Amino acid sequence: MTDDWDFYFLNVDDKPASIYVDLGVHDAAPNPALPHMAYVRLHMREPRDDGLSSQAEFDTLVAIEDALTAALVNEETEYVGRCTTNFCRDFFFYVARPQAWSTRVAACMRAFEGYQYDVGTREEPDWSSYFSYLYPSDADLQTIENRRVCEALERNGDKLSEAREIDHWAYFGNEASLHAYVEAARQLGFKVRTISDDDEACNKHCAQLWRSDIPAFNTIDDVTLPLFNLAATHGGEYDGWESVVVN
Repeated sequence: MTDDWDFYFLNVDDKPASIYVDLGVHDAAPNPALPHMAYVRLHMREPRDDGLSSQAEFDTLVAIEDALTAALVNEETEYVGRCTTNFCRDFFFYVARPQAWSTRVAACMRAFEGYQYDVGTREEPDWSSYFSYLYPSDADLQTIENRRVCEALERNGDKLSEAREIDHWAYFGNEASLHAYVEAARQLGFKVRTISDDDEACNKHCAQLWRSDIPAFNTIDDVTLPLFNLAATHGGEYDGWESVVVN
């Protein structure tokens, strides 16, 4: 496991879901020494009506996760994430040898009487469950980054309640795409801070736009995702945002 974990929300099979995943392992995965995916499906006892976890069960679920990782993770077992949806919490691991998986999990779960759980393994050398199921899409990664920037502002005393100029960057492979993006963004109320038709540092064309908005946790996605989607539509890449701290 790495230190770079985060969560995001989505729908799985048309049901609300929450995924907590090790983002940091992405660049080193898949590990050829751990070619088997192994899981533990925990049936929650006090879920919310929508199938997600409740505050009432929070401490117990944390204790179960901590116990599983402490007992199971070693040089032949890596924990990569979990998904909570449809009244269950699924924990995902990659292991060298799957033969003793159920026995190992059972020894750990004896401390949590009353909890029903299922286990299973399958050969998965490409780590497809991690890449295709747990790991966030580019848009979901942007929402994670949005939250992290808001958290950084908050740590510096920003109450995230006042509008201010927020700068946004996007990069494109050619001048035509850049200017098409800028014109579309103008229709959304964004203004041009700078345009570089030939960024020597990265050999790309860059647009720095701005608009006055409130960088609040519950609104920042509505500010950035339209620009993210516009950049993708025009063959470019949205590269994040920045705000001064407003105390």
